[in-house]
Amino acid sequence: MSDGGDFVFHFGGHAPKRTVAAGEPFTVFTEDCFSGKLTSTDGKPREVAPFPKVNPLTGPIAVEGVKAGDILAVHLVSLQPARDWGVATISPNFGLLSGTRGAPNLQPEQEERVWIWRFEPDGRTLATTAANGARLAVPFRPFHGTLGVAPAHDEVRLGVNPGDFGGNLDIPDLGPGATLYVRANRDGGHLYIGDGHYAQGDGEIAGTAIEGAFNTTLVVERLAPDAGFDWSRLETDSHVGVVGVARPLDDAVRIAVSGLVRWVSGMTGLDIADAHQLVSQACTLRIGNMVNPAFTVLCSISKDLLGEVSAHGGTHARLRGIPG
Repeated sequence: MSDGGDFVFHFGGHAPKRTVAAGEPFTVFTEDCFSGKLTSTDGKPREVAPFPKVNPLTGPIAVEGVKAGDILAVHLVSLQPARDWGVATISPNFGLLSGTRGAPNLQPEQEERVWIWRFEPDGRTLATTAANGARLAVPFRPFHGTLGVAPAHDEVRLGVNPGDFGGNLDIPDLGPGATLYVRANRDGGHLYIGDGHYAQGDGEIAGTAIEGAFNTTLVVERLAPDAGFDWSRLETDSHVGVVGVARPLDDAVRIAVSGLVRWVSGMTGLDIADAHQLVSQACTLRIGNMVNPAFTVLCSISKDLLGEVSAHGGTHARLRGIPG
């Protein structure tokens, strides 16, 4: 399968474009979801990036020594914006507040509109201008909306899809210093990354974040197969969590919560009922998106509540100490 250019638009179905050593940092360039072609407020999103040529992915990247069934620990060392602006849109029949083919209504379609958000001189704020001339500003919160591996059983999935292979998760916690754990479905892992976001609220409700290009440094470590590992896991300095992917939203929540209960039980030695109780009283649920083919939810808990334990043998802390 050929997608053309330096990027691809599917998970799976490609020969590796690059091979990296486990434990060695490397840097990639990722394009925004419109392939860098939507550059002004009078641009036409669906003309410059017609479906399914959205969410271009860098990859696949093979990791030396990885075998199908291994766990990949993918650590994001740094995300450096490649431009001084990002782009966001509202499009007809897309987004949480629009009627869609799968959830139609008889309301008028939203008009297509584009916002160009530019970095302020402090580099920590993005701003744009509203229709009435007011200034809109939000904090810079970089993360990758899409990070995953080739799906199981030689499936090929569009880049807009999330799943148990990772993919288009849109979880804002997946930023600098975070580690995503995902099971390799084929030798080499075949890692894909893209969909850089300069900022996004929970749910990606309008259908896009502030989409931006990045130069991203990451490092990947191979972990042994784990019979208890199912859905993607995410670890930061303060929290561990599990990502659930499904429609309807409550099924995504069940996947994430049950996965975290089992993980906490395994890490702490608590029985399932006690782990269920702890997670129930202390977890946080973050909606990644409610606009993709499946919805995503992260259920996480503070590591301070788990005692003297470490996830995956302290992999996150070890990768955190590797200089980029």
